[in-house]
Amino acid sequence: MKQLNEYVIVSDFDGTISLEDSNYNLVLMCGNAGNMKIEEDFLAGKVSNREAFEQHFDVMRISLSEYENFIRTNINIDPTFDEFLEYVHTSNIPLFILSAGFRQGIEYVMGEERLKGVEVLANDLSGAPHISPTFATKNPNCNKKHGPCGNCKRECIETIRKDSGKKIIFIGDGITDRCAIENADIVYAKDSLAERCDEQGIAYTPYNNFADVMNHLAQMATMP
Repeated sequence: MKQLNEYVIVSDFDGTISLEDSNYNLVLMCGNAGNMKIEEDFLAGKVSNREAFEQHFDVMRISLSEYENFIRTNINIDPTFDEFLEYVHTSNIPLFILSAGFRQGIEYVMGEERLKGVEVLANDLSGAPHISPTFATKNPNCNKKHGPCGNCKRECIETIRKDSGKKIIFIGDGITDRCAIENADIVYAKDSLAERCDEQGIAYTPYNNFADVMNHLAQMATMP
């Protein structure tokens, strides 16, 4: 039997736990033409993830209450996540939410009950009347396209591994997950992250939702 307690689970949030990407949809719904140009520059690799966030909030000029209202109104959780969360807790597997987005958005969507026993590693928002990002990690020496990120997932994965002494199961879907998968022991990927795994020859298990991940973990637990 494979011992799942040898692992920790590290999951992306936007587009993974949440059905929608809160950051992209915030720009789309609360931004303007200036924000669309910033997003184009980011996707083209002209500005980093970190720079794009700074520019987006500078242009949008929204308050924390406006941000909260947007999140609560427009962002939803994968309906299979709660059963997955119960399975993880019952199996005594530590769960980390690792996000290039913002702690407040995760907390607004997840609520206190879901976050019990879950560690959130994300950026922060502060300031009044208009909020701006406070980044979780210092600007690393990153020369990759779209980097550096405000929250370096490579650095976070390395810290989690060192502090826990356990292997890493990573679940993700997008651009900011590309470095995390390089250091994970088991990868669940979909969308552009699955394409990245294919390009880089990184082994992964495809998934559509957290029911798929849970079922695969349960199968792993029965393997000799």
